[in-house]
Amino acid sequence: MTQLDLPPTPLHDIDLVEVPRLQAPATPRRVEGRVSLSPAIVHPLTAQEAASEEADWLGFLTAEATRSDYLLLSLTCAFRPPANGDPFADAAVGVLLESPDEPADRQPIAWSISPRKRFHPVERATTIGLSARLAIVESTVEFTPGQGRDDLFVYGMGERDSDPEWRLQATSRHPLIGDETFTLIVKAPAGAPSQARITVAATIRHRRFGLIPYRAALPTTLRTVDLRCQTTPYTNHPTATPPGNGA
Repeated sequence: MTQLDLPPTPLHDIDLVEVPRLQAPATPRRVEGRVSLSPAIVHPLTAQEAASEEADWLGFLTAEATRSDYLLLSLTCAFRPPANGDPFADAAVGVLLESPDEPADRQPIAWSISPRKRFHPVERATTIGLSARLAIVESTVEFTPGQGRDDLFVYGMGERDSDPEWRLQATSRHPLIGDETFTLIVKAPAGAPSQARITVAATIRHRRFGLIPYRAALPTTLRTVDLRCQTTPYTNHPTATPPGNGA
């Protein structure tokens, strides 16, 4: 397995704007100071980064180089405790991957995503592990006997699709508070311009108004990511662990 350090990234406050709906006020409610988002960081994964012990990874990337590029994309979203007692009921973070000038069968996809399922919050991730075939290796405990779908805190979906998404749900055990890091490996058409569009949504349980859905008003710098622009250096720490989690 190869490990990459995730560099620290600043968090920027973003506003939540009420989603238009029937019987909503003419001026949408706006919530400030409850959600922060980091700029997405991007790192192209090259065959040269593979450790000498991981011949499978080296061979896989070398064979794919004429058809596809693989890039690691990561971002962090922070949910903060409310000052007025109105908690988050749920939230969602989405990524739409696009190569505008390419045909439908050459659009980028999420090759691997993390987290996939988690039943509890964790500390902000500082490293990401990659198996021999670029599957993200998750180190957190995934399941406790007796837990069901209603206990899921984070649920990731959209692997092998162009629109991966993570849904977060407050549970009886864990309120929706804290930093969450979302990471994916993007498989993009070799050499083609590609981008990612980020969306954030949340539902707040207001004592006076009930459940109100919101969407984040993201500035362009946070909303659109050029996947061909490496935004930060990663540190590669190959290990001698034999690859055993290939996709």
